[in-house]
Amino acid sequence: MSKEASQTRMTFVRTGPSQYVNRAGVLRQAGESIAPWGNRALISGGEKALASAQAPLTKSLDKTGIAWRKHLFTGESSRPNIAAIKADAQKHKANVIVGVGGGKSIDAAKQAAADLDLPVVCIPTIAATCAATTALSIIYTDRGVFQKIQFQPTNPSLVLVDPNIITKTPTMYLRAGILDSLAKWYEGRSVVPNVQNPDAPTVAAFQLAEVLYKGHKKYAIEAVRLNNEHRVDDALVHTLDLTILLTGMIQSLSKGTLFTSIAHPLHNGMTLIKESHNVLHGLKVGYAIVVQLIVEKSPKKELESVISFFGQLGLVPSLKALNLPFDRDLVLRVADMTARSPHFGPLNYTVDKFEIAAAMEILEKRFA
Repeated sequence: MSKEASQTRMTFVRTGPSQYVNRAGVLRQAGESIAPWGNRALISGGEKALASAQAPLTKSLDKTGIAWRKHLFTGESSRPNIAAIKADAQKHKANVIVGVGGGKSIDAAKQAAADLDLPVVCIPTIAATCAATTALSIIYTDRGVFQKIQFQPTNPSLVLVDPNIITKTPTMYLRAGILDSLAKWYEGRSVVPNVQNPDAPTVAAFQLAEVLYKGHKKYAIEAVRLNNEHRVDDALVHTLDLTILLTGMIQSLSKGTLFTSIAHPLHNGMTLIKESHNVLHGLKVGYAIVVQLIVEKSPKKELESVISFFGQLGLVPSLKALNLPFDRDLVLRVADMTARSPHFGPLNYTVDKFEIAAAMEILEKRFA
């Protein structure tokens, strides 16, 4: 474990967003919710995200008397893109930053706000990650290669989720978010039994991870159907809460152990495959969960059950199915980067690059 990772575990503030609302049409009252946090807002988001959220958001800001400026986010949550958000915020004299969109857009907005010591409001327009509720940003190079996890001192001040907006986006985003959040259970159960004298937040995080797992087993397939039909109903609302809020809370509460086994480090290693930059985070994590189960020698019955469930969520766990190349030398580099991650929690086995590479090859042969 690196010194930085060790210090982060000791000092991380275990909390969730100060305010969270998941309600159809919530952006029509966004100004009232944002006003306590600032009266000069920089709105940062991608073109599609802003197109879906800007009209009700800015109308409400205008009605509330909040001055706003728009920043068009493109590319990766990289240092140059974070710097561009900060420059626009300073030019506007913003006292609150509003991040709109998916994980990379929101991560960049959160980091810019943290650097400027400003509150951040997150408005996810897709449900592909829990980025909207966590106190961290994944930093990539401009070319999309993973660099580091940057922790922030606080979670977002406000999170506004409009399920109507989510239903207008392709269902692959929701499927990816569900798969990404399920890693909290599969990675957590590999870590927590090896924690000596786990503290209350760690125990609570693990119990919430089980709630999340059972919730997805109950609601996820129906939620995917509702999203396909562009309809909002209880199963979708519950699934959004599980994917965005509960997953973020688990991430925050579990910082003492990081709830990290192989799945997320393997995702980060996969960024060495340039074609992977166009594959959603959660789809790669879902694939990595199955690799993890093979490395951990999980019972065949469980492995088959997971592959079946993930299949219902639209994931075939192989590089080929993700439209990624399988090259043994590259796969070994990916496995090596995975095994060298500084973010593993305590495991009862040694993470070995050759075993990871072998598990990836097993899946490739199975789904060839």
